[in-house]
Amino acid sequence: MALTTLKNFHHLFQDLFFLELRYYQNFLRDFLFLMLSFILLLLLILLFVLSQTGKIESENRLQQVIHTINSPFQKGLNALVRSIKSIWEDYIILVDLHQENSELRDQISELKQKVNQSREEAVQYRRLRGQLLFAKRQSDEKVMAEIIGESVDNLHQIRLLNRGSTHGLKRNYSAILKEGLVGRIQSVSSFQSVLQLITDFRSRVPALLQRNREKGLIFGTQEGLEMRQIKRRIELKIGDRVITSGLGGMFPKGILIGTVSKFEKRSHELFQTAIIEPSVEFSSMEEVFIVISGPYQQGKPLFAN
Repeated sequence: MALTTLKNFHHLFQDLFFLELRYYQNFLRDFLFLMLSFILLLLLILLFVLSQTGKIESENRLQQVIHTINSPFQKGLNALVRSIKSIWEDYIILVDLHQENSELRDQISELKQKVNQSREEAVQYRRLRGQLLFAKRQSDEKVMAEIIGESVDNLHQIRLLNRGSTHGLKRNYSAILKEGLVGRIQSVSSFQSVLQLITDFRSRVPALLQRNREKGLIFGTQEGLEMRQIKRRIELKIGDRVITSGLGGMFPKGILIGTVSKFEKRSHELFQTAIIEPSVEFSSMEEVFIVISGPYQQGKPLFAN
């Protein structure tokens, strides 16, 4: 019985609470409606009073109201348009700068190539000018040949030339530069030939010491050149010039081979040997002159020494 009474009391309390809640909700809604109505009424009165003053025309008032409402939006829109326009203009400028930079890089690269080509042509001119002047001073007929290949080992010191029998070359013709003797033509085809350098281990060149006219034989070695079969009694000096002797008719007489850089005498040998520093820098050769009026007989030297 008591439990039932408590339940009824609880339900009654809930009903009262929700009734009061709905009352306050209705009151708040009515209050807000009245306030909005009052504010709207005041606005209408204000507009009516302003319309009766005659100081401001209705169109101007309407424009002012619209302007007042629209002004913040218009300012924001204008700012947005200006930002977009500025970004687009910056993008166009960046695109133009990128294209201009690309064109400038291409022009710089082209100019660098032209400068490098000009430098190479200047180097080639200075190098070839001396060689051509040398060839012109000599009465013998010569053909300039370009080196287009070379051997890869130290023993076989050979070079491939871009001139052959069609250009007048024959086997055993001498190859020279203004610095001195280079070698001889080993084999010939129609448009190419093989040049054997004097540093090749199979090479033999009859030579003589220019200072005292003593003879010897130049051998090619892996280390360079040796002059052998020099009589023991002959006095050698560092720096003595060694030239071709013309013996055997293979090489013209008087061509510089190199200079004595070292020599030794052995007590039990009849001859002494000298180490010869070649006058030609073989590793940097690009062209050679082939003398095509040989082989030679003993007589007038090719070079005036």
